[in-house]
Amino acid sequence: MKVKRIDHIGVAVSDKEAAERFMTGILGARKTMDEPWEYRGDVFNWAYFEVGTSGRIELISSPDENSFINRHIARRGQGFHHITVVVEDFAEAIEFLRGRDIRVLDVNDSDPDWKEAFIHPGDAFGMLIQVVETTTD
Repeated sequence: MKVKRIDHIGVAVSDKEAAERFMTGILGARKTMDEPWEYRGDVFNWAYFEVGTSGRIELISSPDENSFINRHIARRGQGFHHITVVVEDFAEAIEFLRGRDIRVLDVNDSDPDWKEAFIHPGDAFGMLIQVVETTTD
């Protein structure tokens, strides 16, 4: 599996506005995207912030106390949620991982501009790793 780069780090937050103020006011980050999203009936929001010239942080929040992100926060607290890596060939990466008995979750290649899957944290030293192939570089 050939990883091209780290795309972003996802951070679970319970207070989106306070987290945005920290990102922009303390880190000097620039918000580049802010979107509501629905996934399997879960409503949440994700916002990208560029930090310097080489990295992005994604804030993930939800007004729904029963959303996956708030369940995550209740179990583990706010903070690191996942790291996203961009690969050259999505199908090859999934085959490579499965061939090494790495548990691959939520494989979705329906969007040609953003194919994604997740490596189970139990196989990645506690990290949830999102593997993507994207046409936006």
